[in-house]
Amino acid sequence: MKRNVRLKKLLAGAALCSLLVAPLFLNEQQSAATEQTIKTTPDFGVGQGIEWPEQVVAPFVDMTAYTSGTELSNNGALNLAAIAKETGQKFFNLGFMQAKGIKDGKIDWAWGGFAGLSENDSDQWQYEGIKKTIRELRAVGGDAAVSFGGLNTGAFWEVSHDEDMLYDAYMEVVQGYGFTRVDFDVEAGAMGYTENLLNAKVVKRLQDTTGVQVTLTLPVMPTGLISTGLAVLQAYLEAGVDLTNVNIMTMCYGPSVTDYAQGSLDAVDNTMVQLKNHYRQYAGITLTDEEAYAKLGTTPSIGFENEQHPYFTTEMFNQVVEHARERKIGMVSYWSMNRDAKTDGGQGQIKNQFEFLKVSEAFAEGNEGGGSETPEDKEKPSVPTNLSVGNITKNSAHINWTAATDNDRVAKYNLRLVGNGQTINVTTTSLSYAFTNLKDDTEYTVEINAEDRSGNISDTAKVAFTTLANVVDPGEPGEPGEAPAWEATKVYLSGDVVSYKGALYRAKYWTQNSIPSESGLYGPWELISGTPEGGDEIAAWEANKVYVQGNRVTYNGIVYEAQYWTQNNKPSESGLYGPWKQVG
Repeated sequence: MKRNVRLKKLLAGAALCSLLVAPLFLNEQQSAATEQTIKTTPDFGVGQGIEWPEQVVAPFVDMTAYTSGTELSNNGALNLAAIAKETGQKFFNLGFMQAKGIKDGKIDWAWGGFAGLSENDSDQWQYEGIKKTIRELRAVGGDAAVSFGGLNTGAFWEVSHDEDMLYDAYMEVVQGYGFTRVDFDVEAGAMGYTENLLNAKVVKRLQDTTGVQVTLTLPVMPTGLISTGLAVLQAYLEAGVDLTNVNIMTMCYGPSVTDYAQGSLDAVDNTMVQLKNHYRQYAGITLTDEEAYAKLGTTPSIGFENEQHPYFTTEMFNQVVEHARERKIGMVSYWSMNRDAKTDGGQGQIKNQFEFLKVSEAFAEGNEGGGSETPEDKEKPSVPTNLSVGNITKNSAHINWTAATDNDRVAKYNLRLVGNGQTINVTTTSLSYAFTNLKDDTEYTVEINAEDRSGNISDTAKVAFTTLANVVDPGEPGEPGEAPAWEATKVYLSGDVVSYKGALYRAKYWTQNSIPSESGLYGPWELISGTPEGGDEIAAWEANKVYVQGNRVTYNGIVYEAQYWTQNNKPSESGLYGPWKQVG
């Protein structure tokens, strides 16, 4: 029996200038005899996901939007296998999972937060169509990722701040649907640093357990990520999450941006610089321009959004795709596949079915993002070289290495940490990894090998290190003269105290060559006593200098304050949504 889908149709093409998402859940059986909780591995009968390409085209799909007709409909869910067979497109991001609340001590999740669209509350029609869509897509060699969060309320980390409850929910969704890749769409009221740091720690735990790839989807302006987006990125990096992509929503800029296509290109380039800066500041990792671009994704809103935004044409999208090819970014996406398939009731005003997907094919050329098969290969990669350990503290250490080579390509690195009577195995696609929660004054050994797409594994490299001893803190210096002077070339860790120009500063995280007095709200230093010398004097704006939220400058006799990270943006040309605000 078909269900009432009036509410779902409201989402069918409704834009969501931000991509929604949602949660997961956990099957528990209680034994009345033993009063023990038995946690079983959930299986929703949709098969298992596969490894995704390093570069991929993956449109977002509104899985709650009801699709009428038979050709592209699975009980009302968009038939992605049919699209894959017709177009060759095999990878998709599925929206949106959301939490309805907490029920029986667990997060009560559902697609779109709708009743009837979850494993424990199935309408026996559209929900079964959603599962059929995922199962059939995998049967033809494709795969899908799920996205949690979104513009509307209902993000898991909004509903619960219980780490175990969040972890159980994410595990249930990942295992039940067999996802190998998940996305977190973080925006609007869900962008607070504190709750995202908590959630990121849970995601790190999820990733360590399952090896799942993680992407972040964040709001952006042509100048780059907005301040709250930078705070979210900071939280995930501080938690040690291995991010495959930071996907920026190159859409819905508002009246201050007249050319949405050029604005989207600028957003990619400016976010690349921010990404390098954040990885260096918050993860202690130095990315090249190429590595930073490879971690980016771009997602414009195609066709008609509403009267407040220009129609995003295929010509504009072609500029985005060509720019993405030149920069070799990680993902090209768009909102939404429903619009491009013309199953949205005409809301997006798309002229020809799959016309945007056709444009995106240029990005997939030359890589398997369009769905090519993994080649037969029996040659193992070379051994990762220059294995080293840095930033050693009493409970953490950063492992770094140089990339291995392969006749096809290296898919991941397998690390094994041995010490303190335990063994920890992790995988990553990066060229560094931070081990945390180590025991002080303890010797550890790290082994690493490279694995290619065909499963061939290299020989192993090994390095040993010892964590620092747990020295009793003699107390924080009370006067600048009691603390060492700040040195530009020295590496500082969380808790280190320095003096600079008559004031005391404490490091909030790993930092090097960051001037304490210019740290800003999200910078690495916090003022703990004293007044910075010359605090009443505001320096003139410099084009090549990086500014963060809270920094003030003068320009043509006017005082401006930075709203978020910015560089080479004239304060007088900032506009309503730009990085600068006039304050004097």
